[in-house]
Amino acid sequence: MHAKRGWWGFASAISASAIAGVIWTAGAFAAALVADLEGDVRVEVAGAQSRALIPGQRLDSGSLVTTARGARVMLRFDDGQWAALHENSALHIEDYRFEPQAPAADRAIFVLLRGALRIVTGTLGRRNPEAFELRTSKVIVGVRGTDFMVSISDPVYLSVLEGAVAATNAGGSATFRAGEFGVARDDSTPAAAVQAAGLPATAASAFGSLGALRMEPRASSGAAGKATPSRAGQDAAARAREAKENLGRDRAKEAAGAAREQAPELPSKPRPK
Repeated sequence: MHAKRGWWGFASAISASAIAGVIWTAGAFAAALVADLEGDVRVEVAGAQSRALIPGQRLDSGSLVTTARGARVMLRFDDGQWAALHENSALHIEDYRFEPQAPAADRAIFVLLRGALRIVTGTLGRRNPEAFELRTSKVIVGVRGTDFMVSISDPVYLSVLEGAVAATNAGGSATFRAGEFGVARDDSTPAAAVQAAGLPATAASAFGSLGALRMEPRASSGAAGKATPSRAGQDAAARAREAKENLGRDRAKEAAGAAREQAPELPSKPRPK
């Protein structure tokens, strides 16, 4: 993967710098089409004032895409890759280049600044996986022909629907395959496996929503289809919902136990003579 020297030193500051407009623009390379969206979705390029996105709009390399509460957007890239951005999320398309006849020029570098994202790789990710990186403050995700999700829930959580991903940071690299979840707790400790029941509510909810999306083009318009779950997405959504429900039950039990401990002890009624 293309992990640059010094990345880990400034990773914690990348969110603030990008949102403030200190964003490197990769030139005029076209990147993606806005296939579908709901709610307030905006784009900002090179620190310019953000503007609302509309379906069918083209995005260039260097774009910062953000979603508000209750919003989401589905992007279809020129190599056939799909990306679905969850609500309250920000994705920087740092450097995207795809030339069908020039695989050596492939480049797909993304930075997830906050929130959650699902990516289904396309031609670029299949023919030249080393050219793909999804960066977060704690880990860089590489692909091996993959459908996967990432949620920044402090720490960073991963869910793999198909294929495999390699999660790399200063502590080393770990591989996660279809049906597995991972967690990167900081940028100096290797990512580790985690069970669905160990997901926090934010990650479980995001994975449930994103996993239910079917990211395939409509035959007529080339835009995204309805949010119909794939088999892998159904399984991931079910596991995420179960984890969320279990978490809610555990918290309810804890609250009930605490209430019983704090309740004053009532005097027993005297027995009738």
